[in-house]
Amino acid sequence: MLQSSDAFAPCRITRLENGVRVVTEPMPTAKTASLGIWIEAGSRHEGAGQEGMAHLWEHMAFKGTATRDALAIAKELDILGGLANAFTSREATCFHIRVMDAHLRRAFDVLADIALHPALDPEELAREQAVIVQEISMVEETPEEKVHEDFWAVAWADPAIAHPITGTPRSVTAATPKSLQAWRRERYRADAVTVVATGAVDHETLLALAGETFGALPASSRPAARPAGAFTPPRLAVRRDSEQNHVILAYPSVGNTSPERFAHTLLATLLGGNMSSRLFQEVREKRGLAYSIYASVSGLADAGIFEIQAAVDPERTAELIAVVRDELDAVAGGAVTDEELDHTREHLKGLLYLGAESSENRMMRLARNVLLFDRHIPLEETAAALDKVTRDDLAGIARASFAPEKAGLCILGPTAAIP
Repeated sequence: MLQSSDAFAPCRITRLENGVRVVTEPMPTAKTASLGIWIEAGSRHEGAGQEGMAHLWEHMAFKGTATRDALAIAKELDILGGLANAFTSREATCFHIRVMDAHLRRAFDVLADIALHPALDPEELAREQAVIVQEISMVEETPEEKVHEDFWAVAWADPAIAHPITGTPRSVTAATPKSLQAWRRERYRADAVTVVATGAVDHETLLALAGETFGALPASSRPAARPAGAFTPPRLAVRRDSEQNHVILAYPSVGNTSPERFAHTLLATLLGGNMSSRLFQEVREKRGLAYSIYASVSGLADAGIFEIQAAVDPERTAELIAVVRDELDAVAGGAVTDEELDHTREHLKGLLYLGAESSENRMMRLARNVLLFDRHIPLEETAAALDKVTRDDLAGIARASFAPEKAGLCILGPTAAIP
């Protein structure tokens, strides 16, 4: 085994000979443990005709293995009393569970089994393909989600990034056991696997468990990553029979590995991340334009988008967009006060430390940092990075990012039209 971190560090990272990473962070007073098996295989890693394969494999993991059928998996997870789930993102697939410390070994056995050895029974595959088509239909019928999918699809030139994580009905139903297995062999490599546990955990115990299961995976070389490419500001109007117009106004941002990510997150929170934010106060509280309005950074490892999303009475759509743009111009002009910046900073630091008291939140944060930076990032380091952001930083980002020619706009609703 290679590349072990300092044995006295609260977080330890060990890489097995084949490239699998094993990561632990004990929480001395915890009586529960959160375990995640992360595979760097997401929708971004799908080519033409493969759209939705990562997500389909996530579903199939719970449909049975060589030694457990779907019901046995469900019963065993229920008996453990654990909270088990899985998700697929654009850059990774994660299987995770939170259990009492006494059940961690058994939970690992189940989670490793479904991650490593999912059966591909043709009948189960056909059923799950039908389920995912229904899942896609649910998004189509939910305007808040549909507008985001439509916007994202035209915001990127690279189809691998632009297509929905779930795929399309056509691509999902076209997947065969042969095509799924071929994609899996390429993407579920040893060097793409990271096993992470936090809470009531012992590093050597988890290392032994991981060695017994994931240690048999063959070592392989990591394929070169294809850059995301630039955000291409779309202007899209989608007519839809709904009560409101759903609006996304978006600008270029930075990726999750950028040193500027803290300033961009602060700016998004200050504009639309909580009830005291500028947009919430101006749009909802003062004008009654929308029930809610959000600003956030949607990031990949190497690129990101600054998004503002709201739903509005169709007759007041132009007014909403004008109010939002006025607020963006004000921030670019240096309108943010020291008090606003301090308030937003403390809000984010509070969320950071509150989340650290949950073994599950801590596992998620630890895993993402290891996947992005191959290291543990202490809470204090993140807090210090937030403390360094200045008013001039926010104004500079706003001036650089919120230029009219960089704006993307998507409106979905009964009177959707680009003003």
